[in-house]
Parts: sequence; structure tokens; C-alpha cells
Amino acid sequence: MYNFASETASDAYLKALEDVWFEPQFKSSPRGMACREIMNYTFTVKNPDDSPIITQDLERNKVIESYTAKEVQLYNSMTNRVEDFAKASKFWNKLANPDGTVNSAYGYLIWGNKSCGHPVFMTEDNKLPEFVTPWDWAKNSLIKDKDSRQAVMRFSLPEHQFPGNKDQTCTMHGNWLIRDDKLHLTVIMRSNDLMLGLVYDLPWFCSLMDRMVEELKYDYPDLTKGEYTHQSHSMHIYERDEAAIMRMLGE
Repeated sequence: MYNFASETASDAYLKALEDVWFEPQFKSSPRGMACREIMNYTFTVKNPDDSPIITQDLERNKVIESYTAKEVQLYNSMTNRVEDFAKASKFWNKLANPDGTVNSAYGYLIWGNKSCGHPVFMTEDNKLPEFVTPWDWAKNSLIKDKDSRQAVMRFSLPEHQFPGNKDQTCTMHGNWLIRDDKLHLTVIMRSNDLMLGLVYDLPWFCSLMDRMVEELKYDYPDLTKGEYTHQSHSMHIYERDEAAIMRMLGE
């Protein structure tokens, strides 16, 4: 069982990099690509912020900072068009749906897509409920009940599960909890590539906490940011990335 706490996101990232590379639980080869893996890997960041991840490789840090900024801008723009994502990396063109969209457009999924609601069940006043975004569902749940355990913010949707999908959304959901006037966020991932996924997404996940605190300030003036917790059902590194991993760890 891997479960630890670090002060910063960069500390947590480097610890995860070290654990998965040097002490893998499994060695597997999904789609014929060898990787090292730990299942249900969990860490907590005590002081989460949106700073880019910093490693021991100064040149790599420049790449991380540059792409993190591009990804944050894409997510915050709420676009899900592959033409927009391809401006940051041509790799997205390989993941596009037939209609020119990508599924892992996280900003669109939580702020732009009204995916929460039911088309049949009526409200107490006999009206059909309005569909809302996952962000608004989570926020409204916390406003209605400060101690709520229902503030779940979904990313992965049933519509993403179709044959031939090249962009299976890695993030399953985020869960918000307010305890002792601190807002905590836990994000659950089905799969996490340490080189191409977590290193860029982690700062953005942490940034969501600042935004939610700000939007809840009217209802909870004393609310402050708490801890960020991250769990991946498959935290992994591909063997092909060995040289880069060594440089990032300063080996």
C-alpha cells in the first residue's frame, strides 16, 4: 500500500516517480508497451498550489513549465476541439473523435458540459430539473450542506466508453469535502502516466481548489484551502522513458 503526504506537489511527484520506477508492484505491457506500475497509489499534498512541477532536470523543467501553461489555458478556455488542443501538441490529433472533439478536455467536462441531471425524474414542484455542470453540482451540494458528502465532480462519462475510442478519459472524478472550514479535494484516476499525465495535470487540479474556495466565500467567509489527495488505480511509467526519469531524479 502506497499512501503518503508531502508538503508540495513537486515533492509528491518526485516521490511517486521514485517509487514507481525503483519499486514497481507490477511490470505490465498494455498495448505491447512495457511499463512499471503500482496499483491504487495515493498521496496527499498538504500545501497545494498551481506552480509547475519542478524536478532535478533543469531542461526538463522548462518543458514542463511551458506545456503546463498551455494545458491550463486550454482547460480554462473550456474548449473540447482537437484543433485547439493540437496547437499545444500535435499528439492530440491522434486522439480525436470523428466529430473533431477530444474527450479529455477537462475544463469543458466540468464547466462547459451540463452532464448532471435526469431526463425523467421530476422535482418536488413537479418540474423537470435543469441539467447542470459537474462543477455546479459539486458547488451547489456544498452550499446546501456544508458537511455534504455528495459534492462529486465527474470527468469520465458513460458516453466515453465506445469501441475504437482513442481517448479514454483518465480522470474519473473529484470529491470535495469541507471540514473545520477547510476545503479538501480528492481526485480519482483510472490510469496515470507519470511522464505525460500527472506532471502536467497536478498543478491544474490544485488550482481548482483556489477557484472553489473563492466561489464559496459568500456562503462560507471563513473557508480556506485544505489538502489535495490523489489516487490512481494504475500509477505507471513506460520503460521507454528511463533516460528522462533518471535525469528528473538526478540519478
